[in-house]
Amino acid sequence: MKPDLVRHNHTERSAATLSKDLQRTEFDIHGVLGVALVDPSSADVKAVIKHLGPLRGPLLREPDITIRFDKNLAPLCLRHLGQKQNAFTDDAFFVFDETDRSAMAKIPFDQVGSRCEIVCTRSRGSMPLLVPLLSLIALAKGFVAVHASAFVHRGVGILMAGWAGSGKTTALLGFASEGAEFIGEEWVLLSGDGQTMCGLPREIELSPAHLDTVPEVRRAIKRSRLWGFESLRHLTTMQDLLPRKADGTTPAKALRKVISAAQRRILPTVRPQALFGDRVASLTARPDKVFLLISHDDRNVEIIPTPPREMARRIAHMMQYEQRRFMEHYLAFQFAFPERKNAFVEESSSYRYELLLSALQGKETYTVRHPHPIAFSSLYEAVKPFCGTTKSIQTEVVCAVP
Repeated sequence: MKPDLVRHNHTERSAATLSKDLQRTEFDIHGVLGVALVDPSSADVKAVIKHLGPLRGPLLREPDITIRFDKNLAPLCLRHLGQKQNAFTDDAFFVFDETDRSAMAKIPFDQVGSRCEIVCTRSRGSMPLLVPLLSLIALAKGFVAVHASAFVHRGVGILMAGWAGSGKTTALLGFASEGAEFIGEEWVLLSGDGQTMCGLPREIELSPAHLDTVPEVRRAIKRSRLWGFESLRHLTTMQDLLPRKADGTTPAKALRKVISAAQRRILPTVRPQALFGDRVASLTARPDKVFLLISHDDRNVEIIPTPPREMARRIAHMMQYEQRRFMEHYLAFQFAFPERKNAFVEESSSYRYELLLSALQGKETYTVRHPHPIAFSSLYEAVKPFCGTTKSIQTEVVCAVP
């Protein structure tokens, strides 16, 4: 059963209203989502740009989410759930940032899905749960946020979905080298009617394997970040040289955890223009073909035609998994306020599946199984035959050796 969608009456904002918002920064995400930052510091604006890309622009409608910044957000007496994870008062709920426990946000979880306002600690450069919040607001408007890369290759719109580390960026690099137009990376909005996919111009994260296979991209990365990353790679090599008996010891496990966390912090990033040049334009296109990427323990690449219903279920479960952190905080909110619930949030997984099923009807949908790591050129050559304009869907499994 579909939850009732919240209908917005987008009203034109007068010039007088705009002139009053002197400390206001606005983001317009393809006319679908509007975000307004009230009294942010430069660090706060940078934090939002990291998530959304430089999509700043005046909103001629009310924002879907307003983020206000307060230097002294925390009240005098908080009741805590866990150690610096969640807290609440008689009428408000607070979420702490996972990496900076001094940063927090006051979030009305019972209003998520409709127009709402959250309050964040000012100048901490942290936006707890921003992407999950926007994903749910988009869902209420008939768009599914998909963990994916998106591009247009020779006039054909391609959506490459998959879990983190599944090869989405590798596929993006392969098609970038063959003249594709960039649409989006990391998360892409897919309309429920299947006619539109909207991407974000956020920076693209590159793994060590990407740097090895695309050496020319290294020139677009700051030397300081490359040096730091290379130093960590040497530490990883030293760790690999440890005797097998030592690998399971507490010091070895601690070293592995430290290296992994440090790599995530200084992972090299590049602007889409560094890979696509001037082929970064509207960031919107019609999705014609959808691929779901999965790595496997085999040296072959397998391209398997997949029924749209199965594809919709897989992507729906994947995106439900992506929302797990949000749901953990929502359940904590319900613990704090048992009488306050959000029916839209609780039914969002079923509605997400229905939208995906509608969006994928009549499209060519494929599952791609590939070895990891794989050169971007090999992945491109395997997938390329399925990216033409033909409407005939193959029924057999096709294998290619990288």
